[in-house]
Amino acid sequence: MSDDPGRAKGDPGGELFITPAGRTTVWTDGLLATTDRLAALETTVRDDLGRVRAADACLDGWPVPPEVPDRLRRVAELCADARDAFGRAAENYTFAEGVVERVQRDLGAYLAATLGAAALRMLAAHVLLAPGLVALGALVGWAAIPDTGDGKLETVKRFFLDNPELITDPGFVRWVSHLSTSIDDTVLGVLGLPGWLSLVPRPGSDAAVGAATVALLGAGVGMFRETPVAVERVSTRSGGDAPTGVRERLDRIPEGDQVRIERYEVDGMPPRYVVYIGPTETFSPFADREPWDSTSNVYGVAGLSPGSLRAVEAAMTDAGIRTDDEVVVTGFSQGGLLATMVAASDDWNVVGVETHGAPAGNVPVPDGTAGLAIRHTDDLVPALAGPQLDTTLVQVERRAFDAGAEIPGIQAAPAHQRTAYERTADAIDAAESLAIREQVATLDAFASDYLDRGGSVTEFRYRATREG
Repeated sequence: MSDDPGRAKGDPGGELFITPAGRTTVWTDGLLATTDRLAALETTVRDDLGRVRAADACLDGWPVPPEVPDRLRRVAELCADARDAFGRAAENYTFAEGVVERVQRDLGAYLAATLGAAALRMLAAHVLLAPGLVALGALVGWAAIPDTGDGKLETVKRFFLDNPELITDPGFVRWVSHLSTSIDDTVLGVLGLPGWLSLVPRPGSDAAVGAATVALLGAGVGMFRETPVAVERVSTRSGGDAPTGVRERLDRIPEGDQVRIERYEVDGMPPRYVVYIGPTETFSPFADREPWDSTSNVYGVAGLSPGSLRAVEAAMTDAGIRTDDEVVVTGFSQGGLLATMVAASDDWNVVGVETHGAPAGNVPVPDGTAGLAIRHTDDLVPALAGPQLDTTLVQVERRAFDAGAEIPGIQAAPAHQRTAYERTADAIDAAESLAIREQVATLDAFASDYLDRGGSVTEFRYRATREG
């Protein structure tokens, strides 16, 4: 069993890495918890020092031995020095990682722009330009590659299932992240523009521009075409408890019925709502009846208006959510992307967000929003949105399958599976650092506060379909 208190016996995942809200320094949960305890100890010792000095002033004739306040002061100073040392270590680690990441990304952009024309010629020679743009999606869902019946698709499937370590390697995930931010640079090369233009800052995130490019190119052959959506309420149920902890919120995220909304009410207070948004249902790049598809994924990363987002907002309106009602949104995979986009919208009063495995790093969340953005460093799906740019939410990362752990070969993208995020949710609920515990407690209290005061909860479920 690991010494990590948040890691259960038999859990193949690694330790938790945390970036507190509003900061860019990465810490482990254990290191943060240690600095929390040092800070608490320093406060206690300084309080004791103040009491000792007050007693010394009052007890005329019985002075406190001088070594007592000196030792207390020294203990407080040692606590402060240790906290500073841990902080410098975390900052140095983060700085080094950031330099390497920036160099790799700039180099990738330059090479993409320089080699763009050559890549186009190679793809054109194989008459595979459009399918090639979504080949990466086949690693997540095999439907992204058309099955021609010649057995080649099954061969690709079998290869990745037999070698799951290839796409669960953090190095591969970093490559995916670089690729997602270099698509627009490849287009620069195709247009014959100089490679140095790839290093010039452009409006919008690189991943958003790349996703928009994919949508534009794919539309030429019938891929990634958005449609209107219709939303139906499929059930209404009264009663139940509020979720407690990250795992319980994850467990409430629906599959099949894409949206679940809980309305909490108590006398004398405006209603509160918790919105749960499900993951991608089909990975086909050709829009059919299902709006939780690759089209919505691409449009979402591009910052456009995906059908699934319009469906979520229609469900929220049907559930009675008004623009000033407080809302917490949580989602898994595409559902996490949509949750972040709802929070980023000016149309809703989102006070909390919790996402699992979401390709949403390029979506800015308003300052003051509580919550957690949870992802695996060996999960390629979050990497499709490029590097994590938003710092409002507490960022929680860990490796779903630590070095040397056995990786199951029965599912595509094992680090993105719900079971892997369930284990991570359990580890977060067991975490000791205040940065995590405070956010979890805030999201817990949002719903439970009304029920503790004698309130009630009503649950709505929704199913959306594409039209046209």
